[in-house]
Amino acid sequence: MPQCSTCGSNVSEQDQVCPDCGMELKAAPQSAGAQAPVAATPVPRAPASPNSPPPPAAVLPESAAPTKTPAEVMTGLARLTLRRAGAPTSESFPLGEHVTVGRFDVETGPVDVDMGPLPEGAYLSRHHAEMWRDGSGKWLIKDLGSQNGTFVRPANSTKFQRVTQDQPINDGDEIAFGNARFEFRTA
Repeated sequence: MPQCSTCGSNVSEQDQVCPDCGMELKAAPQSAGAQAPVAATPVPRAPASPNSPPPPAAVLPESAAPTKTPAEVMTGLARLTLRRAGAPTSESFPLGEHVTVGRFDVETGPVDVDMGPLPEGAYLSRHHAEMWRDGSGKWLIKDLGSQNGTFVRPANSTKFQRVTQDQPINDGDEIAFGNARFEFRTA
């Protein structure tokens, strides 16, 4: 399986952007036998003395590590990251245990995840979809009769599927509320 040359994550041959670090995959997909280098050549170190601490563990650069809000770090919940032009943006929305995604409206009131301020918000209904984590920790999504529909593209697929009933979602899946596209990530 091909790997991202930046962070070393496995990527599908259809991916144009690494789902883990967001780096554009510029090179042609690699054959199954070839693998991208995962890390730079280590720098030689002086021999350790018996009392010296062990060497530090390898750390990914900050740009390769997924960004988490303080709420996500503390509660371990999921997030939606807006995608534009096929790549994740810096706009991320933390998800609670059970949320309604849509747009604020004076008649219907606020929603848990308000997409109204985004340019893509025009594609979302006031109460577009619900997302929740069930008792076993599995995430699900349900369309609430939205005008433009809710769609899920599993991380290992090239096609979106329309959400017509409670549908399981997994880390790395792409979710579209109408024409507004998001990457779903668990903490």
